[in-house]
Amino acid sequence: MKSEKRNHKRIKPKGMLAGIIFNTENQEMTLDADILDISYSGIRVKLKEPIASDMVGKIKINMILPESNTPFCVHGILMHQASDDVCGIHYIDHVHGSIDDLMFECVELDETTVFIKTL
Repeated sequence: MKSEKRNHKRIKPKGMLAGIIFNTENQEMTLDADILDISYSGIRVKLKEPIASDMVGKIKINMILPESNTPFCVHGILMHQASDDVCGIHYIDHVHGSIDDLMFECVELDETTVFIKTL
């Protein structure tokens, strides 16, 4: 079994959607995506439509936080592309602490977790 090299666990929020805006040198492309997993350094998404394998440029990711329903945005760059529709995006230019808000709301719940929300 391959050992995990990450400093932070990846969280897999089920059913979380995102709007992705690719800004290349000569065009802007908007796509919808499913968020596959999130970490403190980036997000992996499955795009609804494939993109070219040589895509470069800055990326803006818009989403709604799952618990508070607050709009949330992060900026990043394409780090790797597993296929034409799955890619990893590394955060850049984000406000310190803002990723904490995202991670806090996306904590994965499984069968062994009991979630108690107080008023």
